[in-house]
Amino acid sequence: MLASRGITSSDAANAFFDARLSTHLRSPMLFRHMPAAAERVHAALQRGERIGIYGDYDVDGISGSAILVRFLRALGHDPVLHIPNRFRDGYGLTESGIRKLADAGARLMITVDCGGVSHREIALARDLGVETIVCDHHQVSGSPLPAHAVLNPIEPDAGFPFQGLCGAGVAFYLAMGVRMRLREAGVADLPDLRRYLGLVTLGTIADIVPLVAENRVFVKHGLQELARSTSPGVQALKAVCGVSAVSAGVVGFRLAPRLNAGGRLADAIRSVDLLTTDDETIAKRLAAELNEENQARQGIEREIFDDAIAQVERDEKFAERRGLVLASREWHQGVIGIVASRLVERYYRPTVLIAVDPQTGLGRGSGRSISGFNLYEALSACAPLLQTFGGHRVAAGLSIREEQIDEFTEAFGEYVRSHTTAEDFTPVTLVDCELRFDDIDDALLADLDRLEPHGAGNPQPTFLATDVTVLSKRIVGENHLKLFLRQGNRALSAIAFGRADATVESGSRLDVLFLPQRNEWNGSSSIQLLIADFRPHG
Repeated sequence: MLASRGITSSDAANAFFDARLSTHLRSPMLFRHMPAAAERVHAALQRGERIGIYGDYDVDGISGSAILVRFLRALGHDPVLHIPNRFRDGYGLTESGIRKLADAGARLMITVDCGGVSHREIALARDLGVETIVCDHHQVSGSPLPAHAVLNPIEPDAGFPFQGLCGAGVAFYLAMGVRMRLREAGVADLPDLRRYLGLVTLGTIADIVPLVAENRVFVKHGLQELARSTSPGVQALKAVCGVSAVSAGVVGFRLAPRLNAGGRLADAIRSVDLLTTDDETIAKRLAAELNEENQARQGIEREIFDDAIAQVERDEKFAERRGLVLASREWHQGVIGIVASRLVERYYRPTVLIAVDPQTGLGRGSGRSISGFNLYEALSACAPLLQTFGGHRVAAGLSIREEQIDEFTEAFGEYVRSHTTAEDFTPVTLVDCELRFDDIDDALLADLDRLEPHGAGNPQPTFLATDVTVLSKRIVGENHLKLFLRQGNRALSAIAFGRADATVESGSRLDVLFLPQRNEWNGSSSIQLLIADFRPHG
């Protein structure tokens, strides 16, 4: 199983399992521009210059901004924060946002999860007397930015050996670099950066970057920090989610969506306020507001998803299309990215959804891709039809005039056709290995626990069991399938969530994809199989 995850030496295995902060986080000074960045922040602190934080409105940008706000406050500095409005400003650096920071007195701007290609905007900041440190992990500019320092691990000359950091991870590394510079300067009583690992974990999991190398270290220790955090904001967020135990799944499916809700329906700066406040009353109010907006987001998402499916079913040419572009004047642009992801799961083809403002005629789109297809390069090929675009290979955003959508639909579809084969549209499930029921025991479950935390780059294990007999079946909850399965002399219970409509009868013989886990219920504990998929044996 380790080998299937690219871990093929004892040293790599030890690093994977240990994931120690002191050993397995590489030096921030490996970033080629880190010495300059750390020295510039140090100089700003010495001279009493105002520092501005310009963060993106998703969880990665929110959590990365919160890291720097809390870090600078702990150093006695009061930074000014700007988070753009998704609907008014769109993605990335804007002239209005930069002028806002300059008018507030900022003489140093640190971007978080944005700025990697913003030549014009960074030049404007320079003209306004504001120097820039870019913390980003998206596409590279191709030519030097007019910034004081650029910290982007995917830049060809970045110097840092791991390209998988998210924006919050880069922001954390900047804090590490500044702390090292301050220690060299003899500054005492420096902040304990371990307290910010929970924030790094929020961004790392939400942005679906690979949970390997530094990211695995961040998340392994960050989950512990989230569990024991005394931060009023984290405690309030866990409370509205009904969370007691924190896991990667809890972060991805319960905590992160609520932090995202502010930016999707209103103003993301409240999520940063939640993660940085020391006031319990304010934290509880903000968490409750975000929870309510998340519930509203779910309702809007269902409506758009149903409407999108209806559009697909009305499209007589849908079967011929390898790329999917859908648009509407009725859609809320804050949730179309989520719906695009659900449509990719349903139809398994690159998908772009566009919400058009009926007053301005400007459409804002969000796209998601399939394995092996680079969405950012596809949008680059269609750039003459777009107002703006940005993102990376699996997720991207764009803006487009309404009258250009039909032409973009054809151009995007043609690009997908010319850069894919029919085999690319067959979803593939990777199986770790075949596992017989007789080999499943407590010791195996303990070994599997050592592989956590799971996520992109380190998925939950998937095992195959062949020629399994269904002893019994029943429906539990609203639409879950409960099975009792036997292979050889061993019988185990199993659950297939959302599969109540599956055609399977007692006595059927199946091949099953599953993950063994421990089921705790009413004070008793037993081994249960979590079913990922199944098919008739033979």
